[in-house]
Amino acid sequence: MRLPLLILLASLLVSCGKKAPEPISYREQIQPILNTRCISCHGDQRAEGDIVLTSYESLMASRIKPGKKPLVVPESYPKSWLYILCSTDQAHYRMPPDTLDLTLLPKAEIALIADWITQGAKNN
Repeated sequence: MRLPLLILLASLLVSCGKKAPEPISYREQIQPILNTRCISCHGDQRAEGDIVLTSYESLMASRIKPGKKPLVVPESYPKSWLYILCSTDQAHYRMPPDTLDLTLLPKAEIALIADWITQGAKNN
C-alpha cells in the first residue's frame, strides 16, 4: 500500500518542479516575424493568394485556397497552414518561395510560430 502512495508523491513533486512555458506574445514576437519575412508579398498593398498578414485580425481571417482552409488553427500547429508552408521541405510549397530572393525562416522562428499556435494563437 505504501508503494502507490510513494509513486503518487514522487509524481507530484516532479510535476510541481516544472514551470509552465512562457506565453508567446503575438505583438512582440510573431508579428515582427511576419513583418520582416512575409509582408512584402502578403501585405495590404499586395496580398498574394488573398493572404494578408499585417494584423492579427487579417492573419486569422486569411484562408488557403482551394477549400478555404484556415491559415491558423489555434492549438494545432500541424493543421495550421502558416506553420506547414513555412516548415515544409517541399520547395514548390514552401514560403517564402524559392523563386524569390528571400531567406527562409530560421528553425527558431518556425518553432516560435508553432509554440504560439500551440498556446492558442492568442492576440496578446
